[in-house]
Amino acid sequence: MSQINESWPSARIFEVPNSCKNGGTSMPGSPNPLTEMGNLDKVIVSKDERPNSSFTETALPGFKKALQGRRAVRKFDGAPIPEEVVRDCLRDAILAPSASNLQSYELYWVRVEAKKKELARLCLDQPGATTAGDLFVVVSRVDLWRSHLDKMMSIMTDNGRKPLEGPIKDYYETIVPMVMRTDRLGFHNLMRRIVFWYKSRSEPTPREPVSRADHRIYGHVQASLAAENLMLSLAAHGYESCPMSGVDKRGIGALLGLPATAEVTMVICAGTGKPEGLLSPRARLPFGDLVKEV
Repeated sequence: MSQINESWPSARIFEVPNSCKNGGTSMPGSPNPLTEMGNLDKVIVSKDERPNSSFTETALPGFKKALQGRRAVRKFDGAPIPEEVVRDCLRDAILAPSASNLQSYELYWVRVEAKKKELARLCLDQPGATTAGDLFVVVSRVDLWRSHLDKMMSIMTDNGRKPLEGPIKDYYETIVPMVMRTDRLGFHNLMRRIVFWYKSRSEPTPREPVSRADHRIYGHVQASLAAENLMLSLAAHGYESCPMSGVDKRGIGALLGLPATAEVTMVICAGTGKPEGLLSPRARLPFGDLVKEV
């Protein structure tokens, strides 16, 4: 593995043409998955395309550059990212995988100047927040599972004109509600615990979610997947970002008018980074400490 130099240019690894940074032509926008059900033939890579193919030669280097070039940068020049670039990155963010495709999160792009200043204050006036060109709040919305399920069912069935059949029908109409439904008295939590325990006596069985704590973890995981997509897309466009979780989440919820059932996962500051915003060379634990072969 090559050494990462401390100097800013080499640490960034790659550059994007200035035309993108200065509001020029942005990368093509991704289709919105909520309105366009793409042809799977265009998404799934065939065996012939792996691993030595034009797909690998064109897609993999760009992905690697974005992945390796993304760093947590904590100081920016304050210039907003062009709107078309932000919208493209947000479209990429919602392409993140999510359990049962419920997409149990919301992404808030904070644009009103007064709210940006207050959000920076609620981020403890960290330099990343006070100097960012753009600020995003990633919110877990497990509480919206029912409405999201209904919307997804409408999309998948073409508003009921193409009813689901077989295992997928059973999954979305029976299993998902059974796993996600909650009540104040905890009746559904108890029922799930009993069902999971009984099934586990004879076959491998998931043991969660059964409690509110399990659902909270579930929600933050889904939201974090979308956050990672957003930061990688920003990197692909040539912009820096930094996720922040050490913030006043309750105050941010009040600022955004969130209900008590919604939870802030993180704030992402983004923009054109300044050299002093990169505090240290990239450091990672040894590969073997983190990756295990069994």
